[in-house]
Amino acid sequence: RSDPRRAARPPRTAAAIPPRPRPPRTMRLFFGWLSWLLTLLGGYLAVLGAVLCLSTGLYYAAELAEEHSVLTGRLLKYAVQGVVAGHALLWLDGFPFRRVVVGAACHGAYAWLLNDYPRLELGSPAFVVSVLAFLADHYSWFMHLADPSIEPLPFVNSLGFFALFVWLVPFSLFVSLSINDNELPLGAAQRPKSTNAFRRLVDSVRGGYRESVQPGLSRASAYVAPHDKRF
Repeated sequence: RSDPRRAARPPRTAAAIPPRPRPPRTMRLFFGWLSWLLTLLGGYLAVLGAVLCLSTGLYYAAELAEEHSVLTGRLLKYAVQGVVAGHALLWLDGFPFRRVVVGAACHGAYAWLLNDYPRLELGSPAFVVSVLAFLADHYSWFMHLADPSIEPLPFVNSLGFFALFVWLVPFSLFVSLSINDNELPLGAAQRPKSTNAFRRLVDSVRGGYRESVQPGLSRASAYVAPHDKRF
């Protein structure tokens, strides 16, 4: 039996439905590209600031490593042993045995490089093998983490894995090792001089900036200054 009140109700038509209010129009300067450019510029400035802070910290760490070379060498040996022990734990946790062996062998090459610590010969077999080991370790673990047959790790976990098992010892060696410079001024023999590898790289970048970029900025400021005085 039908309800008379429901039967007497008129049907809803499209005209009876109230229209939705339209959102207010806002003026979009440059069709929305301005906000995208500003956020992109802010992101690049943030990355540049992080790189500058990191390089400053590494430069200070290089000075400390150069002043306390014996303690730094001991800490590096402990770091190599700890990372190799961590590879053994990775194998017990289910990581492939082949990848674990490659990672441990690469850190064995780094331990070979520590025999002449803190002096570094760029043409020595230990240095060449360490560079090849660094590349092989990256390739091995990257292929493992990119394997579609295993469960992928989140980005933060993958970054932490590489920082501990791949980057810790090589970057510590790069910051703390010293390059030997054999200088013979005026044909006289001189004692070999050692400079820190990371500090030497930073100093070369700063020297290139002073020789190429800074003169151009000085000429530009000297050209702009007389025009500003006119106004």
